Amino acid sequence: MPSARTLRQRWLLAWIGGVAIGVANGVSREATYGRRLDDETSNRVSALTAVAAFAAYFRLLQRHWPLGGRSEALGIGGAWLGLTVAFEFTFGRLVAKKPWRELAADYNVAKGRLWPLVLAWIALGPEVTRRRDSR
Repeated sequence: MPSARTLRQRWLLAWIGGVAIGVANGVSREATYGRRLDDETSNRVSALTAVAAFAAYFRLLQRHWPLGGRSEALGIGGAWLGLTVAFEFTFGRLVAKKPWRELAADYNVAKGRLWPLVLAWIALGPEVTRRRDSR
């Protein structure tokens, strides 16, 4: 059984797989249902498919590298959340050259944007998965 430090390192490295999930989810949206559905509906579908994909990924990671306790799982989730938001804004500004207003628009739940729910799942998903699998 790997040490707690090794498990944390593996989970943090596995965040790169989370980037792949996010990119694949966006590409899938743009290539398929995003062409047929209005923006609000496709955003909602995309949020749901992202949560489902991350749920499956967390389950896979938990099976291979089980997190031992609540604080460890929440720490991993918090790290993933920080890395994800940093990646979004860094990539959005430096690579995609998007203005701050456009980047912030995905966080506006009042306008029907569900991305904050995906971020909440990224933060809490490792603990929810750990708890579910420890029953």
